[in-house]
Amino acid sequence: MSSTPTHASTLREAPVPGLVRELSIPVIVGMFFQTMYNVVDTWAAGLISTEALAALSASFPVFFFVIAVSHGCQAATTALVSHKLGANEVEDAKGMSGQALVFSLWMGILSGAVGWWACPHLLGFLNLEGEPLQLGITYLRTIFISTPFYALSSTLNGILSANGSTKPFRNAIIICFLLNIPLDLWFIHGGGPLPAMGFAGIALATALLQVVTFVYLYKVALQTHVLPRMRKGCYLPHPASQFKLMEQGFPAMVNILTIAGGIYVYTWFAAGLGTEVVAAMGISMRIEQIVLLPSIGLNTAAMTLSGHALGARNAGRLMDIFRTCLKFGFYIYLVGGPVVAAFAPFWMSVFTQDPDVVGIGATCLRISMLSYYAYILLFTITSMLQGLQRPMFAIWIGLYRQVLAPLVAVPFLMTVFAPPELGIWWGVFASVWTGTLVSVLYGVFVYKRIHREMAISQG
Repeated sequence: MSSTPTHASTLREAPVPGLVRELSIPVIVGMFFQTMYNVVDTWAAGLISTEALAALSASFPVFFFVIAVSHGCQAATTALVSHKLGANEVEDAKGMSGQALVFSLWMGILSGAVGWWACPHLLGFLNLEGEPLQLGITYLRTIFISTPFYALSSTLNGILSANGSTKPFRNAIIICFLLNIPLDLWFIHGGGPLPAMGFAGIALATALLQVVTFVYLYKVALQTHVLPRMRKGCYLPHPASQFKLMEQGFPAMVNILTIAGGIYVYTWFAAGLGTEVVAAMGISMRIEQIVLLPSIGLNTAAMTLSGHALGARNAGRLMDIFRTCLKFGFYIYLVGGPVVAAFAPFWMSVFTQDPDVVGIGATCLRISMLSYYAYILLFTITSMLQGLQRPMFAIWIGLYRQVLAPLVAVPFLMTVFAPPELGIWWGVFASVWTGTLVSVLYGVFVYKRIHREMAISQG
């Protein structure tokens, strides 16, 4: 299975709406199957025991470390390779692609080693103990061993996306989703030459499928000529390129980690109000993640096309990209927001039959949907800034939105609203919208500056 990437000139010159659809739709489909992949793992853990399910749930915040490293590698690669292609520097783009693979390899090895050592302490910090703690350590250590393949696969996805090809990653995710179901059951229960592995089998299946993803994407990248062939010096690390990749990738990694920090903060407030509030918040967050999946596709399109526009020194095209992503995002919001809000109790009841949890979660979902379009606006701006090689803003706005604003707003709002959990939901609303407004102001500032610089250089 191969895919021919969109020619760089097409990404620079073709109408933006068609390109946004072409780039984003495969990503949306792929992320849907990625979500379903995680649902399968949760279902499989539930077949083993409640302790296994608790171990998998507690491992999720720690697993964000792997997600952060992978996202940073992908974001840095997409931004830098897109810029080279936008400037019509095709050979330099291939060279940067090779350097990106080197970067992701050593980052994956280093972060995997740190995570392997730290996971018992991180799980202990979550007050996990006994059998769930041991199961969680076993699961995470297997995952951390496979971290290099997560990072390499994400980097290959970034290379292909920069070349206008988002279908290979979608295909890889669908293949892994289909394989994950039989592999989970086989590794858990054993059969043939394999002994029963129990909960460890879920982690092993995930690690093995990451290897499959890497091999598939690497073959596609070679077939579509977006990677340099193995030759002398081709994959030796170049310090300047490695520094540039770190400069672009590190802020994206930290931005993802702020999401984990935000989960900790909101969970800490909810925990003081009882188990029902914690459960309701956790379920509503999962539903919200599913609803926001289309925005991830728009983010990929915004980052890729912004990088090409920067390389081509076409400031006017940047505004077209921004407006198109917001327009498509608004259409998504018009469908997703009302459907989630109107049927909020039903969506909650899919995950739990506890009437208290359903009621609390339904209110949470309805308030969350008021922030839906703010998320789309915020994510589009930060993705475009990444494509414009201005990644540091994502760190500051992430820390504000996920940590600082909630710590200030939520305690106050919990004293204003009754029941107090409403203060948490409205705290999220306030944090997201104020962060979005700051992002808009900064985005306008950056756009005007880039427009002025390009005008000077061209005139």
